[in-house]
Amino acid sequence: MFGASYDPMDARTRLLKAAFNLTPGDWDAIDAYQSRVCFICGRKPPGRRLATDHCHTSGLVRGLLCNRCNAWLGKIENNFKRYGIHKTGVPLLTALSRVLKYLSNPPATQALGREVYGYPGRVGTKAFRKWAKKKAVMIQRTDDGRHSKS
Repeated sequence: MFGASYDPMDARTRLLKAAFNLTPGDWDAIDAYQSRVCFICGRKPPGRRLATDHCHTSGLVRGLLCNRCNAWLGKIENNFKRYGIHKTGVPLLTALSRVLKYLSNPPATQALGREVYGYPGRVGTKAFRKWAKKKAVMIQRTDDGRHSKS
């Protein structure tokens, strides 16, 4: 199929050099540094190599990720631009740092001094309307009970 001279290692060597300016030894050093696991999820993909992750803007090789985490990171970066967040002047790393702070220490909880829970899903869906209608009936019953005791 490939001819007598095809060597998959030569193909890998050429790809690493052309796409990432790495030698197989460089790649192996990164792999060893990361303990041969995806830097994000900490897993080793069964039966395959980790993906070489790089910045699509600058070309900087960042490390090795499993295919899922590499795709997820790509979606984060693409959506940062797609939704125009990059036009706000906030760099991606600053925005991600703020997202982490926002999720781990929600400002609503800090402002109110307590956690408040609402509908656990997308608002405006059929499921939400059904839930809200049921909740409204329950609130009405609670309010009726309060007024009848007064």
